[in-house]
Amino acid sequence: MHISKAAFVKSASSWTECPEQLLPEFAFIGRSNVGKSSLINMIVQRNGLAKASRTPGKTQLINFFCINDAWFFVDLPGYGYAKSKVTERKKWIDRTQDYFLNRPCLLHVFVLIDGSIPTQGIDIEFCTTLQEEEIPFSIVITKMDKATQREIHHNME
Repeated sequence: MHISKAAFVKSASSWTECPEQLLPEFAFIGRSNVGKSSLINMIVQRNGLAKASRTPGKTQLINFFCINDAWFFVDLPGYGYAKSKVTERKKWIDRTQDYFLNRPCLLHVFVLIDGSIPTQGIDIEFCTTLQEEEIPFSIVITKMDKATQREIHHNME
């Protein structure tokens, strides 16, 4: 895959504000601070396209990036950030669920999981929900450089 063009299109606070242009969409989601924005930047080979931060919970909207004028990468808010207000977390969860259920152009979800720590229950719950809703997804293990081979093996089991 050669990416020759990548551009930020818009941020949406709900699925009803998402772009009207019905291009195929590939969404990235995971716990807060797992590296969603960084992965998008790495794939498109452009630092700073998706705003990455060391502070968990920075991505709070549904962010659309048009790739090669042919499809969208969608950077979704992280789930499971414990330091945010419960009401804010509920908004993010509801917003994301509505997006999943109401976007016919969503082709695939990439669920990012931190490989440097044991898999969290919230990750398993999230993947189970995607499976129950019959939403195609793949698991992407991140932060492999932050752990030893033994820790990675243990965490992946």
